[in-house]
Amino acid sequence: MSDAATIIEAVRLIQADFDGRPTHKVEGKGGRIFEFFPTSITDNIPPLRPEVSHAICLLSRFHIQHSGTATLGVGEEDRGAMIISDLLLSYNLPRTLARWTPTGAPGEVQVPFANEYIKEGQAKIFLNGIHPGDRVLIVDDLISTGGTLIALTYAVLSAGGIIEEIFTIGEKVENNGRELLREATGIEIKTMLATNLEHQGDQTYSKLLRFHFGTMPEPLFSEVAAAFPPGYCQLGSGE
Repeated sequence: MSDAATIIEAVRLIQADFDGRPTHKVEGKGGRIFEFFPTSITDNIPPLRPEVSHAICLLSRFHIQHSGTATLGVGEEDRGAMIISDLLLSYNLPRTLARWTPTGAPGEVQVPFANEYIKEGQAKIFLNGIHPGDRVLIVDDLISTGGTLIALTYAVLSAGGIIEEIFTIGEKVENNGRELLREATGIEIKTMLATNLEHQGDQTYSKLLRFHFGTMPEPLFSEVAAAFPPGYCQLGSGE
């Protein structure tokens, strides 16, 4: 078990990546205009540093509870592919990524999707490597509108996979992805942190609202939480 100082440093690394990032407008799901912001974790802007990846993997241990029963890790190959692969490797799981282009391989599953920056009818995901009875851990970098994760869930289920749990690092609460995923699939997602938007004059910035610490033991949590403003640290996974 890591000590409080190590965990606090991990939180500060991730905090620096997600908080106060300038946004720009993109047109996506439903023709809506969304405020999009890149980070090193979600977009490799700036490039993802090893210490940030290690911090994510460390803190994920308090959220992901079914890695021991999972037989396969699944993510998708868009911007967060690097951190998704790092996370699944840290659990020593075989892993596969849904792609945005077909391979034509036997058994490939394809599902249309739309998300924060992709409108309906513009894209599909193509998933290979799922066999009936596979117990799947789904990992993604971010949930915003929920569109990608809904499609990924449908793809896994249609191939006969059993979803053990779904975990993402970030949750953009203004776009209600958690609720939309629950309504579409009945699955409750686990997230490490939640962001919203902050308007300053003509510019909009990301605002890190809170950090989730999953099943962290209470004494350790109290020590970690004391290093941050009241309410910023919360047990659970954002449920």
